[in-house]
Order: sequence, then structure tokens, then C-alpha cells
Amino acid sequence: MYGNDLVKTMPINLMISIVIGLLVGFIEEVPINLIPDALIFTLAVGMIVQEIWLVQWQGRMGGTYEKELRDYTNRMLQFFDNKIFWIIGIFIIFFTLGLIPLLISNEDATIISILRILCVSVILTLGIDPILGTLPKKDGTTTVGALVIYGVVIHSGLSGYPALAVELNNYLSSFSAVTCSSIVLTYLLLSTRWAYIRNLCYLMADGWESFTPRIGIPLLIILAPEIPSFLEIVSRIYIGP
Repeated sequence: MYGNDLVKTMPINLMISIVIGLLVGFIEEVPINLIPDALIFTLAVGMIVQEIWLVQWQGRMGGTYEKELRDYTNRMLQFFDNKIFWIIGIFIIFFTLGLIPLLISNEDATIISILRILCVSVILTLGIDPILGTLPKKDGTTTVGALVIYGVVIHSGLSGYPALAVELNNYLSSFSAVTCSSIVLTYLLLSTRWAYIRNLCYLMADGWESFTPRIGIPLLIILAPEIPSFLEIVSRIYIGP
């Protein structure tokens, strides 16, 4: 099952990531902002495409994950009267939290800024969605642990994204550097979300052979520019300043 799922789903996430990477590469140049608008807009669309393609379409009647999605839906209905209502509520919360700093800042509320907040809210809502699968267990440790791990992966990816583009620009053109770094970050976020869906919603445990290409390799690539400083910190821990 691991191998079949990897063969079927990895190309889909990779294909979405490549399209997003190319679009961002055409628009942005090195050095890039922490999270450019182009990446936010396309990543939101990419997550929606993943939800439609991998979750809803594969979970339809006769789909690969028909049984898993049906069982997950039944478990959630025992906890939520209407999951869609809760998802919309979470989206509204994220959108409101995004509007507050915009309204109290000196920045003008433009269409682009509103669209950015809208897209960030979509990304966060779809990212949190699989973690809701832990709620029927009524185990706070599992839910909080899943949130923390997901937060660490996202923070590591986003913080390492600009540095990776700069590092790649030493060997590649600006277009190629931005494209490659955007592909790695997008694939990391999409693969992490899909792994959470499989593990927390479908109750399908993944082995190392599945974790490595899905999360391990892209996370290692995006953190590569930080490895020297990390090793220096480890050295100071052992031998002192």
C-alpha cells in the first residue's frame, strides 16, 4: 500500500509544485521577500487543487480512498454536527486575524493585500483541516503534538526558503533559483499535509520509505543553507563558547 500510494500521489504533489515553482520563478527574482505574493496566491490555489484531486476525487465512490474517507467522515460526524460549518468558522477566524494587523498598520488596504490575507487564510485552514481528525480521540496530547510538529515544519520551510534561493543563485540563474526553491517549499507543504491526511484522518501509518521522499528530503534541502550554523551551535554546546 505504501508503494502504491507513493507512486500515485507523489507525482500529483510534485506536478502541482512544479507549476507553482515556474509561475513564481517568472514573477520573482533573487533576493526574494520572506513570502512573496506570487507564492502565497499560487500556493493557495495549489492546496485547493490538492484537496479536490487527492482528497475529494480519490475519496469518491469507487475511488482509491473511498472507504477511508467514508470512515473518517462518520467519525467526524460523531464529533461535529456539521464539519463544513467548523471549517468555515476556522477560515473566518484566520481571515479576521489577518485583517487586524492590516487595519491598524499604516499600510493601505488594497485589493492585493486583501487577496493575500484571503489566500493565507485558505492555506492555514486547509493545513489545519487534517489535524481536526485527532479531535474524535479526545486526546489533547495528540492534537497539540500534531499542531506543534506541523508548525515546526512550516516555520522551517518558510524561514529557509529565501536563504535557499540565495544559495542556489550562486550556481543558477535567478529564475532557476527562485523556481527550484519554490518547488521544494511547495512540495514540502503539500506532502506534509497529505501525510497528515493519511495518518490522522485515514489512520494509515507511513513507514520511513514513505516519510523520506515526502517530507525528509525536501525538508533537508530547504534547511541545507542553515546546516553550517546548526553544526556550529552543536559544537558550542559540546565544547563551550
